[in-house]
Order: sequence, then C-alpha cells, then structure tokens
Amino acid sequence: MLAGCKFLLPLVLGALLSPVLAQQPPDTPLPQVPVLPGIGNTRGQSSGDLMELVRQKQWPQVAELGEKLSLQNLNDPANYYWIGIARFQLHDSIAAVRALRTAEKLGMDTALLHEGLAFAYYDMNQFVLFEQQMNKAAAQDPQDFKPRYYLGLYYLTIQSDAANSLKYLDLAAQLNPEDWKTVYQRGSALEQLGKPAEARAAYQQAIVVMERNHESFGEPYQGIARLVLDSDPQAALPYARQAVEAGPGEASNHLLLAKVQDRLGNRAEALREARSAATLSPEDANPRYLLFKLYRQAGDKSAAEAELKTFQKLKAVYGSD
Repeated sequence: MLAGCKFLLPLVLGALLSPVLAQQPPDTPLPQVPVLPGIGNTRGQSSGDLMELVRQKQWPQVAELGEKLSLQNLNDPANYYWIGIARFQLHDSIAAVRALRTAEKLGMDTALLHEGLAFAYYDMNQFVLFEQQMNKAAAQDPQDFKPRYYLGLYYLTIQSDAANSLKYLDLAAQLNPEDWKTVYQRGSALEQLGKPAEARAAYQQAIVVMERNHESFGEPYQGIARLVLDSDPQAALPYARQAVEAGPGEASNHLLLAKVQDRLGNRAEALREARSAATLSPEDANPRYLLFKLYRQAGDKSAAEAELKTFQKLKAVYGSD
C-alpha cells in the first residue's frame, strides 16, 4: 500500500470500515455516516425523535428507539435501516447486516442501503459480498461517484489490482472531477502501474482541485515528492515541505521530508523530521531505522544502537513496510 493512502475511504467508508482500510488518514478526523432524513416512512412523533437522534449521531439511542419502532410497525424498512446503521457504528457488523437485510426484504432497494451492507460485509472480511453490494449501489445511483471510488480504492489497497482500480477511479473522476481524493488515488494507481508522468499529472491535478475548493491535505504533495525523490531530491524538497505544512500531524509527511533532507545532506533537518515522525507514529519501525542510519552517519554510536534496538523490537511486533 502506498504511503499516504490513509484516508482510505472517506465520507461513509472511513467511519464505517475496519482499521485495515481506515488506517487513515489519517488523513483527517474521519466523517461519520451521512445523515439522510426522509428514508422510508417516518411517521409520528416517535419517528421524528428517531431522525433527531440520527442527526445527533446518538447511535445507542438510535438502535434502542429503532428496535421499539420496529415492534410497533413490523413492515417499515426505515426503522431496520437505521438500526443497521446504528449497530454498525457500534461495531456490531453481524447485527447491522441482519437489520439491513431485513430492510431489504421489506422492499428497501436504495444505493444507501447497499452501501451500508457493503461496509458491514467488508468489516466482516466478506469481500465478495462487499463487491456485490457496492456494485448494486452503483447501479442504483449511476450518477453517484462514491461507489466507484470505494471500489477503486478497494482494488488498489486490498486487492493490489491497480489496473482494475484505475477503471473505477476513472469513472468516479468523470462523475465528480472536484473530489481531490479520487484524483489523488488515480495518481496512486498510475504510480503502481509504473506510469510516473501520468501519476505526477494526477497528483498535480489533485492539488489544483484542493486549492480551488479551499482544502489542504498533504497526500498529493507527498505523491509528487515521492516520485521525484530519486532523480531530483532538490525538486522534491518544496513538495515534501508543503506536505508537512498541509498535514503536520501525519507521520508519513515528516518521514518523507526527512528522507529528502537526508538525500540533500541536511542531517540536522533530517534528524528533526525523523524524530517528529517517530513521535507521531511510535508503532512504526520505519522512522526508527532512518534515525539509526542518521545517527550512525553522524558518528553517534550510542544513539544509533538505541534506535536500532527500537527498530528491531517494533519490526518484530508490528512489521515494517
């Protein structure tokens, strides 16, 4: 998985999927399930109370009230839908699937229902069912870019199938060219496919989209810096710095800047950024190995040995990319 793909599934997915995908983003505090009033029949004061709880994201109360309403009206799929969303938010994917499938059996057949089922199946590592439901969501709402984005990101990061990923991401970008994450992930797919020029163009376009929409994230800058680091570390430097400026709390931005500074012979700056990366991501072995190399180059044998020991311990426990 490429560095920087931590916001893996924004919008709904980042909040709903397991940490395997949402190691995220990192890129953000991830948003919660979108609140979409008016799904199904919401009749009476009690249904109004349910929707208010949904708007407040009071998921335990949503589940409780939804259960009560479902007993009062066994044929209303909306109650079961919100029970399913609430159970998923409460990390009970099995109960979420049960409730969402009930809503489906009662006649609900919307893109949001199928997305919810897809997320729940993903959380259960039922990837075939995830794909089936996300494709149903795409079919239900052909103009919605998100199901294509989710599928593209899934193929890119889970299946390591960049070619298939690019097909979905191209469709998503055509439907919504103003979503910088889609444009950025196209760059990631192109980079994996060994097309650095096209990848750089996609990363640059993601930056343009971000700036046009007054957003600021480090991943597109990091992508360009990563692409040019080996051939021209001086050209990589301003992009690596912009990545840190846009995402100062993201360890991978500092780690990449440390590598660029190291390549340019700026040891003090490299050490500073590597320490920042290690502090921000204490379970990641990679900053520790870079610190080991930098201290060894500086002739600080004691510090180098300490970092090497820490690196070996972290790698044994957590592994290393």
